[in-house]
Amino acid sequence: MRKNLSIESLRGLAAILMAAGHVIGSDATRGMTVGDDSGWRLFYLLLEDVRMPLFAALSGFVYAYRPIDDGGDYGRMVWGKVRRLLVPLITVGTLFVAVQSIIPDTNAASTGDFLRLYVFGVGHFWFLQAIFLVFLLVGVLDLLGVLDRPRYWMVITAAAVLLAIFVRVPEPVDFFSISGAIALLPFFLLGYGAHRFISNPPRVRLVAVVAVAFVVFYAVRALEIVGVVDISLQALLADRVLVGFAAVSLLLLLRDRIRLKPLAWLGQFAFAIYLLHVFGSAAARIVLSRLGIDNDFVVFAVCMLFALAIPTVFEMTLGRIGWISWAFLGQKPYRPRPRQPLPAPDPDTESPSSAIRPVRSRR
Repeated sequence: MRKNLSIESLRGLAAILMAAGHVIGSDATRGMTVGDDSGWRLFYLLLEDVRMPLFAALSGFVYAYRPIDDGGDYGRMVWGKVRRLLVPLITVGTLFVAVQSIIPDTNAASTGDFLRLYVFGVGHFWFLQAIFLVFLLVGVLDLLGVLDRPRYWMVITAAAVLLAIFVRVPEPVDFFSISGAIALLPFFLLGYGAHRFISNPPRVRLVAVVAVAFVVFYAVRALEIVGVVDISLQALLADRVLVGFAAVSLLLLLRDRIRLKPLAWLGQFAFAIYLLHVFGSAAARIVLSRLGIDNDFVVFAVCMLFALAIPTVFEMTLGRIGWISWAFLGQKPYRPRPRQPLPAPDPDTESPSSAIRPVRSRR
């Protein structure tokens, strides 16, 4: 079955935004080690509330093609996510910590990070733990049938938004990235609902309302980042969640306007890019440093190229080998897709993954 070009394009966009954030670095000691007062830091912060929420929403959108019907479905889903998410957490995550512990100039980790990787999450691998917990919870909600109706879905999604705003998990007890799961849950549910309950193309009025909300919330966030306004911590947390919710909603509503073959092609490698981009960007950064090249624009461009290219080449070459693909990517071996003509916009009757079957309606 053909891929959904719109969703694949958004996956490609999400991969680019995620890689860009990690190339720049979350603070002045990571990535490009740019100062907190630089334009690069501003760029990082302005996209911070969109990158991983978009990944979570796309996961929810894809999951909604085949929601859980019974206990057997739930068991198969859990096993599938163990293989897809937790196996790469162990293999790629262990390799990541080992490389950081051994190789200089890689934002070095300590041996204690091996334990933290499996219990709390290290680096970008927190997402694997968090989204695994989200799948477990949403699967249970589907078993209970509480996501079958739009009204119930809206209530639960609103509750998830409030949970993300007001509940903070103390770091010492943040086992298996529970806080990350709380942060991702509203966006996963947003993607789920966008697939099942929102018409495509959407109503113009709905798009307009979401666009206005995004502009308002994003303006507050931008003014806070540059220090023009000072708001309370709770208000800031609320605004950040709402920025992400409005931005991702807008992307999902306008997904048929974002149907670009280059992005869609890259989107098929989004998970490999997520897992392996740090190896490409770190290698490029080290080589550039040894060559004495420190121009930020050059460093960013080269590191982005390697962050996207290395995982893509890995999947297209070594990813063809069964045990390597299962062990490091948690998926079937790579097989090139046959070329297809650009399909017309479609009201979500295409599957975004050849491994996902159409929903078996329970209504």
